[in-house]
Amino acid sequence: TPTMASSKPFLLRFKFGGFANLPSNRGDFLYSDRVTDRRHGNVWQLQLYPGGTKVSDKNIMSVFLHNVEGPDVNAKTTFIVRDAYGNAFHRETSEDVDSYKALKECFGYFTFIKRSDILDDANSILLRGTLIIDVEVQTASRPKRLV
Repeated sequence: TPTMASSKPFLLRFKFGGFANLPSNRGDFLYSDRVTDRRHGNVWQLQLYPGGTKVSDKNIMSVFLHNVEGPDVNAKTTFIVRDAYGNAFHRETSEDVDSYKALKECFGYFTFIKRSDILDDANSILLRGTLIIDVEVQTASRPKRLV
């Protein structure tokens, strides 16, 4: 089993402006702006499929975290959709330690959250039309080993 590092998780914040108007057919995707983690020297991007991937359920948003620059990172992650007040509306935590190799592998969720939940004004998720997704990253000393 992986050994978790004792360091505090670090937070990556990704914003997608004009979410309601983003292409939302299955398979349509876009990348967030790059976010730099200065402590570890990595640059990260979130890949967002507003209407899901071609293999996910229709209108279920998909998200994938990419390490686009810097050293490999072994980590458990928690993806969090925040509401307009900063509260966690929806979260998914990885069960395993994943190895984020720069420009090689990404990890996330094919079935993350219903697009309709994000667009529903009663949920107050969009802040002036912007979707905010935080990713908490807890580094680990070694990756999961397959038996």
